[in-house]
Amino acid sequence: MLRPRQVEAMTAIKDNYLKGIRQQVVSACTGFGKTQLFAHSPDYLKDILPGQMVVLAHRDELLNHSIEKIHNANKHLKISKEKAALWADGESDVIVASVQSLGKNGAERAKRFDWSKIDKIFTDECHHSTGQTYLDIYNIAGIEGSNKLHVGFTATPQRPDGKRLSEVFKKIVFNYPLRKSIEEGWSVDVRGIRVHTKISLDEVKSTAGDLNERQLSDTVNTPERNDLIARTWLEHANGEQTIGFAVSIQHAKDLAETFRNAGIKAEAIWDGDPDRTEKLERHRAKDITVIFNCEILTEGYDDWQVSVIILARPTKSNILFTQMIGRATRLQDGTGNLLDWKGEPIKSSCLIIDVVDSTSRHSLVTLPTLMGLNAGLDLRGQSLVKTVQQIEEAQQEFSFINFSSLTDITQLESYIESVDLFNIKLPEEVEKNSELSWYTSATGGFVLLLPDKQEVHIQQNLLDKYEIFGIMNGKKYRGERDTIEEAFLAADGIVQKVLPEALKVVRQDARWHKDPPTKKQLRKLKQLYKNSPISNNLNMTKGIATKLIGSKLAGKVK
Repeated sequence: MLRPRQVEAMTAIKDNYLKGIRQQVVSACTGFGKTQLFAHSPDYLKDILPGQMVVLAHRDELLNHSIEKIHNANKHLKISKEKAALWADGESDVIVASVQSLGKNGAERAKRFDWSKIDKIFTDECHHSTGQTYLDIYNIAGIEGSNKLHVGFTATPQRPDGKRLSEVFKKIVFNYPLRKSIEEGWSVDVRGIRVHTKISLDEVKSTAGDLNERQLSDTVNTPERNDLIARTWLEHANGEQTIGFAVSIQHAKDLAETFRNAGIKAEAIWDGDPDRTEKLERHRAKDITVIFNCEILTEGYDDWQVSVIILARPTKSNILFTQMIGRATRLQDGTGNLLDWKGEPIKSSCLIIDVVDSTSRHSLVTLPTLMGLNAGLDLRGQSLVKTVQQIEEAQQEFSFINFSSLTDITQLESYIESVDLFNIKLPEEVEKNSELSWYTSATGGFVLLLPDKQEVHIQQNLLDKYEIFGIMNGKKYRGERDTIEEAFLAADGIVQKVLPEALKVVRQDARWHKDPPTKKQLRKLKQLYKNSPISNNLNMTKGIATKLIGSKLAGKVK
């Protein structure tokens, strides 16, 4: 039986297909149950797409997981696996295929299928789909310009690093990020501990969009750093089932040895490890507490008992980071929904130990960036979702403040007090493209805060499009534009049409900004900023007063 949000996703796929959108993306966090969508698609779509279905994945664990779920939901269907020495029956109702096998040598192996009978193609972990192996398969399948349904699934909330998914897909038809899943009780909450090391990554080069693994391993695999990680785990997570992510096989082995020397039951696994299956079984049985790996547990591995992740592997990749975090956010089996749970569940949150090295050269992904926050923000062990909510509440009250420089969530109030209210500047993109007072959103993109806690957002999505969304006068608005310039123009137009009375609060008008404040403004400032000397400042202008009043009203007026 599908959950309500899964039904929404299936409905979105079908409705958009009927509107002529054939190449779609479903973005949903780990634990959402995307394989359930594969499993129920043959029955759900049979009235419009009665043909065969192909599921493409790049790891054996993903293939086997898909086959199991599809079989459980469709015992009457014939399902075949295509991988290495296994050759699928071309007449099967569902073909679950390895991308590496099917796309090998220009996808010659794929040519033996009758693609005219295949009308549904699902690509798992579709952030890989711009690779040539995938493109060769899509070309032979005849997706472009056809009536075939092609749906790509990914767990990352950000657009892939350096990859243009818009070359393969046309629209994101459903999005279910980790934050919403946590807030609705379908994922456990995430807490974060940051570990600062003395290692510098500035000499490490980048390869294919991420840090060069050989150089990275040589740099970070030091006894001092490994020992610091072990001591941090003992202090904050002692005894909890843990997965650690290392840079290389040697790094994983050395970390495991460091942990064993500290009296912790730890092992390392790697691709080609002859004892890999046995070690994972021992980890599930809690005979091993901490297991270190080099990327092999990023996809297709699910064990709800894992409640701690050690990120000993720095990365520039949003996708890799999201996958690593996802190993711990899964609900306890049988929990259902945390909000409906009676009693105390065994697992209600997970802990991420984020090992952060110094660098002035690379833009690294850290835990706060999962939800669009500043990469340098230290959560100090607090909940990631509650931190986002806390910053958003502050931004409602002080919309003119850019919170992207906040580095310590426990210092939020001090940060607000330190901002020079008389040096308020709008983001450069806003000054170039809008007449309204848009500000940098705490969770990425731009936000226009309107009276009665209404707001409009502009954010770039997975397909490099700019999404416009918000609520005004009780009605939801959503649109999409190709460029940031077009997005601001469209969003400003909607506000001017729907809420013209709000323009006096949010409009930028440089002609009167430098005029002295009115008596009415000064009275309002005293009312809104009771414990602040703001209204008595001799440098106050009408423009600054308007921004201060507008910012306060945007979060306070009801």
